[in-house]
Amino acid sequence: MTKKKQQGPTIITPKEITSQTLLDALATEAGYLELLTEPALQFDDYQRDFLESVDRFQVYLKGRQLGFSFVSAARALARSQNLDDYTCIIASYKQDDSKEKIRYAKQIYDSLPDNYKKRKLIDNTTSLEFVSKSGRDSTGTRIIAQGKGPIRGKGSNNVLDIILDEFAFFGSYDDIVYTSAVPVLTRVKHGSLTVISTPLGKAGKFFDIWDGTKKYKNYKRRVIYWWDFSLLCKDVPRARREAESMHTLQRVEEFGTEQLIELFNAMDLEAFQQEFECAFIDDSTSYFPLAMVYACVMDDEGEGLSEQDKLTASDFKELREKTIGSLGGGYDVGRRKDASELVSLDDTGNGKILRLMATYKQSDFDLQEKEVSRFLEVAKPIRLCIDETGLGMDLAERLKKKYSGQVEPIPFTNATKEAMAIALHKEFERGRSGILIPNDRDLISQIVAIKREVTSTGAFRYAVERNEKHHGDKFWSLALANHALSKGATKPVGFSIRADISSVFGGEVTELYGGIYH
Repeated sequence: MTKKKQQGPTIITPKEITSQTLLDALATEAGYLELLTEPALQFDDYQRDFLESVDRFQVYLKGRQLGFSFVSAARALARSQNLDDYTCIIASYKQDDSKEKIRYAKQIYDSLPDNYKKRKLIDNTTSLEFVSKSGRDSTGTRIIAQGKGPIRGKGSNNVLDIILDEFAFFGSYDDIVYTSAVPVLTRVKHGSLTVISTPLGKAGKFFDIWDGTKKYKNYKRRVIYWWDFSLLCKDVPRARREAESMHTLQRVEEFGTEQLIELFNAMDLEAFQQEFECAFIDDSTSYFPLAMVYACVMDDEGEGLSEQDKLTASDFKELREKTIGSLGGGYDVGRRKDASELVSLDDTGNGKILRLMATYKQSDFDLQEKEVSRFLEVAKPIRLCIDETGLGMDLAERLKKKYSGQVEPIPFTNATKEAMAIALHKEFERGRSGILIPNDRDLISQIVAIKREVTSTGAFRYAVERNEKHHGDKFWSLALANHALSKGATKPVGFSIRADISSVFGGEVTELYGGIYH
């Protein structure tokens, strides 16, 4: 009987996987992580390139939410297990962000089989250390997380990776950190410095490195857009060919997943282009230049409690306890696309301190009313100014009836917005003696995004973009809080406390400030 010829695709027998092939795969960072973790990790191609990169100097210009925090932790963990004399130092613009990398590394470590991972020697919120394969504690591998302070080498490691994450947001620390990081590499046989960030204006060390192709010619440059990420883009290969020649709206509609479209609808155009499309927005057109804003940012570094820890509160009760002057509140109302933002500003008599920010995303108005009522009753501000335009009209009316003179609805017209923007600008002009704000990247980005434009009638208009999808919620809630303190309202009667805040604002204060402890 003649054997019938098989129809269909040719079946190629896969190459036999030998123990050596498996060992070779496990020796790579991507192979180690993808083959051993349970459930198995999967990486996009640009993440795999990052895992395997060995360039001594590299700079990544990237969009937000592309998984770089996770993949940075993953690479550090893989190398800490595969190498026997290794350190990775990850510095972020905030200590809490660096600690997040340690949490990611721990999660990956816990997902590995015991016989393929080293024994932990140190395990805390800022570091992981492992014993060497020989079992000696004197040598080993470590992952260290820190804020934006100077980089200090630890030991004489054979291999050292330094990662500066979201470097554009290091503010005045960027030169200090960078200048300290480069010499540390000279003390090791194999070292790498990786600078990663979303852009923040055409200023600062990150922009200098990215733009300075001649001065910083030893850097390998990589740019990663939202359409490089499979969770945000429906067709990555085609988008890489076609997206750059399209306008933002066109490529979002053509290639964006539901997740990406939701992000786009929640932001103004210019902010989206900066945060997800790697556009350096020139802050020379900003009404609040980046340098002026950073001069008013609290210090969140240092041993023990930082200045920011001491000055800000985590809840309304702590806010009342930390208030030493007149407390004003601002509430910008959002529902679906925009988030509602609550900001409290403490006028100490020698400068204003942003004590607390709270964000309410997609919260129904009943919940928002309850939260604002708690703020009024527990924190006891002299006034809360609330946006009564559009969605805020009903909420503002109900709160006004309930709390009378303590709540002031503000219509968002060009005139009122101009008055509030100018008043807030005057505080920032005074530097630390005018206002202090937390080191919050979203708040800083929104303040810098505010532009003063001339309308067709010759009046000024203050907005983030000719686009009504978003209007700088955090900025306007801050402006409202500042407005709440602008009319010299009588302070609430209560206990008096003596406050010496000369260490904060640089002057001697002996005045008694009224305050109520609840």
